[in-house]
Amino acid sequence: MKKNRTNPLTRHSLLWVLSLFLPFFSLNAQKRVKDYCGLYYTSMESLRQRQYRELEFFNFQPGQTVASIGAQCGHFEAAYAATTDSVHFYLGDIDSTYFNQRQLNFAWHYYDSLRGRPMTCPYTMIIGTEKSTLLPENRFDKIVIINSFHEFTYRDEMLTDIKTKLKSGGILYIDETVPKKEGELHVVCKMPMLTQEEMISLLSKNGFKYLEGKEIVFRKNKIFRKIYAFVKTASPG
Repeated sequence: MKKNRTNPLTRHSLLWVLSLFLPFFSLNAQKRVKDYCGLYYTSMESLRQRQYRELEFFNFQPGQTVASIGAQCGHFEAAYAATTDSVHFYLGDIDSTYFNQRQLNFAWHYYDSLRGRPMTCPYTMIIGTEKSTLLPENRFDKIVIINSFHEFTYRDEMLTDIKTKLKSGGILYIDETVPKKEGELHVVCKMPMLTQEEMISLLSKNGFKYLEGKEIVFRKNKIFRKIYAFVKTASPG
């Protein structure tokens, strides 16, 4: 989970999205809402157009249980919930400044209204620690970490914890900006990003196998994001 998040509205939601997306689509595709954090799509059409690559890769299916670690504003998760049905989302974070029931209720109800029919994807809010998600064990078909993993203070401990939360065959997705070189700092939080080699090596060391990845490139030779998909390896013996 995230650390030192002094301004979640700016760091996680607004600036990260703006820095990667804003030059490439109309300003009216998303909007801010006063007193709430995150950016919100103005129509379901815009949501599906802008998030189709993520939605295809995550492939949320009815009946699945999905956790998002570092969920903060809940706006990504609420948007995803609006595009599917009967997926139970567990939302986890460590900082309750913006991660609270009022914020999550707003995000869910916003997309409830946008899609024009009641949401059928419930959510459960859990506040964890820097070393543990505090999620229920052996429960999740998919665990998603969006633009948060590079800020984890205790990566090994968190990955050990996450392994116990996934079902057999469950998938861990990590969505991160990819640096051009080792040691490059994140444009917003100024913390070191992980190269693709570093990411796969770290996860492998902690008992995960790399399945596949989805690169989201906006301009040639410019910064891009990658969603990594991992499964946990079998324990020895």
